[in-house]
Amino acid sequence: MKKERIILTVACMAIFFEALDVSVLNMAIPQMESFFHFGAAAIQWVQTVYVLFYAGLVLLGGRLADTIGRKKVFVTGACCFVLASLAAGSMNFTWLLVCRALQGAGVALAIPAAMAIITNTFKEPVARNRAFGIFGATAGIGFATGLAIGGLISNYLGWQWVFFINVPVIGLAVILAIVYIPADEKAVVKPAHNLLSALLITGLMMLAAWLIHDLGNIAHHYTKYGLWLLLFLTAGIFFIRRERVHPSPLVDFELFRLHGVITGNIGAVMLGSIFLSYIFMLTIYLQQDLHFTSSQAGLLLFPFSILSGVVSKFILPRLFGKLGVVKTGMLGNAFMGCGILFFIASYFTDYTLLFIFCAVACINSFGMAITFPCVTILAVQSVPEPQQGLASGINGTANALGSGLGLSVTGLIMQLAATKGWSSYGAGLTMLAIIALAAIIQLLVFYRRSQLAVGVVTVHPQ
Repeated sequence: MKKERIILTVACMAIFFEALDVSVLNMAIPQMESFFHFGAAAIQWVQTVYVLFYAGLVLLGGRLADTIGRKKVFVTGACCFVLASLAAGSMNFTWLLVCRALQGAGVALAIPAAMAIITNTFKEPVARNRAFGIFGATAGIGFATGLAIGGLISNYLGWQWVFFINVPVIGLAVILAIVYIPADEKAVVKPAHNLLSALLITGLMMLAAWLIHDLGNIAHHYTKYGLWLLLFLTAGIFFIRRERVHPSPLVDFELFRLHGVITGNIGAVMLGSIFLSYIFMLTIYLQQDLHFTSSQAGLLLFPFSILSGVVSKFILPRLFGKLGVVKTGMLGNAFMGCGILFFIASYFTDYTLLFIFCAVACINSFGMAITFPCVTILAVQSVPEPQQGLASGINGTANALGSGLGLSVTGLIMQLAATKGWSSYGAGLTMLAIIALAAIIQLLVFYRRSQLAVGVVTVHPQ
C-alpha cells in the first residue's frame, strides 16, 4: 500500500505542475512584457506555443505509453519538462519559446503515461476511481495555486522563477518514478509500426490548436485561414480512412463506443473552455478594472487554492461515495456555473469584492476540484488496460483543445460585443454560463441513459 501511495504521489506531482504551469504564467505576463519590451500579443505566444505542442503531441504520447512502456515514457517526458524549465529563464525570447515548446512536449508524454500508470497500479474499481479522484483534484489545485502564486513569484523573485520552481519537485518525481514504478512489461502491446499515422495525428492536433487559437483573427486573413482549414479537413478524412483499414491502427475508433468515453471527453472540452476563459477574464478584471497589482491579486487568490486542497482531500471522496461520479460531476459543473453568475454580479452590482470572492470560491476551490476528476474518470474508467495511455491522451487533447476553443471564442464574442456597445464582460461570461449549463445537461442525459441500461436507480463510481 505504501508503494502504491508513492506511485500515486509521483503521478500527482506531474499533473500538479502541468496544471500550475498553465495558470502561473498568466499573472507573470506583465513582468515579462516589461522585461522583453513586447506587447501582450507577442508575450501571449509563450502560453500559446506550450498549448500547441501539448495538444499536438499528447495523443501520440498516450499511444507511446501503450506501446513503448508507461514508465519509460513518463520518465522521458518528465526529464524533458525539467530540462526545459531549467533553460526557460533565458534572456532571449526566441529561446524561451523553444523551451516552452519542449515543456509542452514533455508534458504530452508524461501525463497520459501517468494516468496509465495509475490504472495499472490500482486494479480494484473503487480504489482506481479514488486514485483518479485524487489525481484530477490535484490538477484543480494546481490551476488554483498557479493563479495565486504567479503574481507573487514574478513580482518578488522575477518571472524566471515561474519556470524554475518546477525543477526540484519534478526532479524528485523522476527519481521516485525510477525507484518505485515497476519496470514495463515486455511486449504487453506489440509496438505499432505506423509512423505516418503518428505524424498525421500530431500535425492534425497542432493544426487544430492553431486554427482554434487564430479564430479571432479570421477576418484579417480569411482566404489563408480557409486554405488551412481545407487542409485540416482533407488530412483528417485521410487519417480516419487510413486508420480504419490499417493492420496496426494508431487510434481504435471502437474506443468511443465504450461507456462514458464520449461523455467524459465532451466534459473535458467544456471544462477547459470555461476555465481558461475565466482565468483570462479574471486576470484582466483584477488588474485593470479593480487595479490590483499582480502580488495583491496573488494574495487574494491564495486562500482559495488552500480551500481547493481541503475540498479534494475531505469532501470529494465523500461525494463519490454518496452521489457517484456522474452526480458529483453535475454538482461540480453547478459550482462552475454559479461562479460565472457571481462574476457577472460582481461586474454589474455595487458588491464588487463580495461577489468576486464568491466567484473565485465556487470556481477555484470547488468547481475545478470536483469536476476535473469526474470527467477524467468517465473518460478512462471503462477502457481496456492496453489502451489506457491512448484514452488518457484523448482526454488531455480534449481538455487542451477545449481551452483553446473557449479562449478564442470568448475573445471573439467580447470584441463583437464591444463594437455593438454592449458589455464585453457580460457577453463573454454569459457564454461561459451557457457552457456550464450544457455540461450539466450532458451529464444528466448520460446518467438517465445509464439508469435505463443497467436498471438501477443510482450510478455509483464502481
